[in-house]
Parts: sequence; structure tokens; C-alpha cells
Amino acid sequence: MPRSSELSDFEKGIIIGNHKCGRSLRGIYSYLKYPKSTVAYVIKKWKVSGDCRNVPRVDRPTKPGDRGRRVLTRKFGRTAPNRWPTSVRSFNRHPGALFQ
Repeated sequence: MPRSSELSDFEKGIIIGNHKCGRSLRGIYSYLKYPKSTVAYVIKKWKVSGDCRNVPRVDRPTKPGDRGRRVLTRKFGRTAPNRWPTSVRSFNRHPGALFQ
């Protein structure tokens, strides 16, 4: 579990802007009140890849809750369990599609 949230793209841009203006690493982290390791990591990542945007995380799809199960039951009924696996996969990919 992280101790704090990730820096936004704007905050990373401020760090890179200070670096481009010639401010030292020590000057940047003391002025912006960010940890030294964070400032160094952002600058290093920008120098290596030329980009420092936050990328979306890939994680396991959520299991349908009570509401999702009720919607699936209402949409497909209790007598069609053979269609459920494909429907659950599509529900996990596009959770808001069944509520429209």
C-alpha cells in the first residue's frame, strides 16, 4: 500500500519545468516540498523516456455485486444459465452497458 498518492501530470510538469530552467535537484525538492527521491525519479524518467505521464493501471475486473446479479437475472432470466458466462465477461468489460 503506498504511503501517499501519485503525483499528477501537472505536478510532474512543474518538476520538469524547474529542471529545464536550470534549478538544481536540491533547489527543486526544497522549493516544492516533495521528497528528494521523488523529484530525482521524475527527472530521470523524463530524461530516459522523454515522457512522464501517469499510465492507467491494469487490474482484475470486479466481481458483479448484488445489483449486477439482479440485472443479469432480470435480463437473461433464471432458465438461461448457459448464456451467463459470455454475458458476465461482457458485463466485466463494459459494466455500464447493461444498465442503459
